[in-house]
Amino acid sequence: MTQPPAGNGNGTNGNMYTNGAAVNGVILPSAGHYADMQTLMQSMETLSGWLQQNREEWASLQEGLARVERVQAQNEHEHDRNSRIPHADAGAITLAGGDGLVNGDTSQTDMQAAEQPQLPAVAAQPPPDHHDPAHGPTLPTLQLALSAAHTRISALETQLRTHETLQTLYEATLSDATSQIRSYIYSQQSYILALHRHYSEALQQAREEVVEAQLVHQGWQEGLGRLSGLVRAAFMGREEERRPWVGRVKGLREENRVLRGMVGWEVQEGESDEEEDMGEGGYGVVKGGG
Repeated sequence: MTQPPAGNGNGTNGNMYTNGAAVNGVILPSAGHYADMQTLMQSMETLSGWLQQNREEWASLQEGLARVERVQAQNEHEHDRNSRIPHADAGAITLAGGDGLVNGDTSQTDMQAAEQPQLPAVAAQPPPDHHDPAHGPTLPTLQLALSAAHTRISALETQLRTHETLQTLYEATLSDATSQIRSYIYSQQSYILALHRHYSEALQQAREEVVEAQLVHQGWQEGLGRLSGLVRAAFMGREEERRPWVGRVKGLREENRVLRGMVGWEVQEGESDEEEDMGEGGYGVVKGGG
């Protein structure tokens, strides 16, 4: 019989199927194989969790950057609006009760000045400011917020680069692990197929040997049966051949005894028995008396 194919021997469980138990014709791997696969699956699940966390942090970072950009644009817009607001003493103020005379106009005549009493001047009021320091952020506050936003953006960009490096490392590790797993599975499948083919050939060879041995045994049985039949036939033929001579010898022996008695000779019983035994031996040899 041919020897079973040797395992590939690569990795921790290279000979995993050497001591495997066969159940219903299936070669079971050793316990170490399942432990290694469990460890590998746990590592892949951990790396997948890190990748999902990196994606969530990346989405949060993108959202934070967009929010910072919106706040920065809003701050710039508010700064432009503040730069266009006029000062408190700018512009002309209309006097209450006047006839269209504006403050600073010297075209009035002395008569008109005498007829109309002088009214106290009303101080010009600036337009309402929507950026009251008590109700809104000031420029230093916005600058501090912008500086803090830039600092956070720098930190988030550093964290993003770290996560991108980690993601690249994870993808490379996953690709390498996947390639090695595929190669390992292919080699193990090839080994299992070769092992099954070897044992199938060995089983077929054993069956052929058993059939051949059964045929040889059957031939021996038939030969022994024929030999037994021939021996029985030969024995029966010998008995048939010896039977008339035995009867004749017995008759002669009886005649001899009678004749000895008639002449007065002594009859030798032992000699008769010996002659009878020799006659029963199948050789037909009888001792003659006297």
